[in-house]
Amino acid sequence: MAEIRIYTTSWSADCEQAKQFLHDEGIFYEEIDIDKSSEGARFVEQAHGGRRVVPTFDVDGTVFSLKPFDWEKLQKELARLGIDD
Repeated sequence: MAEIRIYTTSWSADCEQAKQFLHDEGIFYEEIDIDKSSEGARFVEQAHGGRRVVPTFDVDGTVFSLKPFDWEKLQKELARLGIDD
């Protein structure tokens, strides 16, 4: 099973939509709030040239973001990575 991490903030509507989509599809994920995790914040900043872009996804080492959130793009990316709902 793929390991999915989603880097979020509590105030981002895009993050809430992404988490709701994953929940609705029954896809297990680990959430890392970058406002509470300095390690998570550094990871996101490193992935995005110093910017804190959320939601950022890490699926078995493949890192991407969806801002603004688009469930169809997320669904396609997860399918491309072999994750079926």
